[in-house]
Amino acid sequence: MRDSIKMKTDDYNFKFRVSGLIIRNNKILLVDMDDSGFLCLPGGYVELGETTEEAVKRELIEEIGKDIMVKKYLGVVENYFINKFSKKMHEISFYYLMDFVSCDVEESNFTLIENDKGHNIKLDFKWINIDEVDNFDIRPNFLKDLFKNNNLEFNHLIFNELNK
Repeated sequence: MRDSIKMKTDDYNFKFRVSGLIIRNNKILLVDMDDSGFLCLPGGYVELGETTEEAVKRELIEEIGKDIMVKKYLGVVENYFINKFSKKMHEISFYYLMDFVSCDVEESNFTLIENDKGHNIKLDFKWINIDEVDNFDIRPNFLKDLFKNNNLEFNHLIFNELNK
């Protein structure tokens, strides 16, 4: 087990993440982690010595429990925001288009418990129709516009909610 790439200072928390986007039949697989009240893409921290592609595949297999493959690199996002603990966050996240290796995966909602380095995390997965994303609290917020505009190749984006 390697160390995740993250750090904390008095002013900021930094995290180096990966996120996997799975789309089937105009639906996106999103997750509510530990009853946070919002949905996000499945993913997690990159570990030292690991490529982002290796990390996203590992994270999604750990979280979803199914064999998954990377279809395409989508882009990288630098995101600055306030987290649920009122802490300033600086996040760099690589996004990948993913799919299940097996074609017989059902598009039904499901819940799993992930043991993440000794800490159990409740993961409530939901398939959300792209046309209905405005009805949900999806974070980071910019994802809704990407989904609605079918802009899945975004190269490099920067979002700074701290300078509003």
